[in-house]
Amino acid sequence: MTSKVSRSLLGLLFCVSSGAFAADIPDYPFVFVVGKADVEIAPDIASCSLTLRAREQDPAKAAAIVEDRLKALLAAFKTNHVAPNDIESFTIEKQVLTNAYNDNQPAVIKGYDVWRNVKFTVRHLESVAPIETTLVKSPNVTNIACQFDRTDRANIEADLMTKALHSARDEGDKLAVPLGRHVTAAVAVSKVPFDSIAGAFGLGAGSAMQRIDRMFKKSVSSDDLRSDELLVPATIHMSVSVNVLFKME
Repeated sequence: MTSKVSRSLLGLLFCVSSGAFAADIPDYPFVFVVGKADVEIAPDIASCSLTLRAREQDPAKAAAIVEDRLKALLAAFKTNHVAPNDIESFTIEKQVLTNAYNDNQPAVIKGYDVWRNVKFTVRHLESVAPIETTLVKSPNVTNIACQFDRTDRANIEADLMTKALHSARDEGDKLAVPLGRHVTAAVAVSKVPFDSIAGAFGLGAGSAMQRIDRMFKKSVSSDDLRSDELLVPATIHMSVSVNVLFKME
């Protein structure tokens, strides 16, 4: 696992009295910075979803197709080490399909759309590829999606928060030292984006920070994918940013 802390993200230095801006701006010299830390790490779990769907003139036939496909998929999940407790199958749903209605011709039932949504968790990522192959080759299976994550996300984010706070102090010192000052205690800490905090101080919204968090990083280009492969990322990207107001002396 590799980790990196950004050198310089965003900082504003204010040495003003409360009368210069909004009434609730601090009346002492301060520096406002954003600290950030991120990491690229291999995922160890995948949360997936799909839809089983059939359209037939006979609703009973459509429902039977969906149920048969569900049984086949449950067997495939068992073969690929997906535990029953990690599978969630939702109530079957039905929609009547009709032709377009107009004043000259009444609506006519053309058939029935029957579907069931399924969610499942893959805890052995080596099973993702064979599961995906089965899903892609199976009829009546649509909306296949997988999201990759870490089971220890909370611990990783706690570590990133500590590093982001250290980054914020380093950035504060970089701004304060050339002015013959240094940062002391943090008087405000927030995960709210910079533009929101600046607006709360009456300093204007400024430019919005670009959100660069993403669920996962692709390990290969799309050109390298075959139709029967699901992209399992080599790493996922996790990041934490924190806004800190330091008092200066």
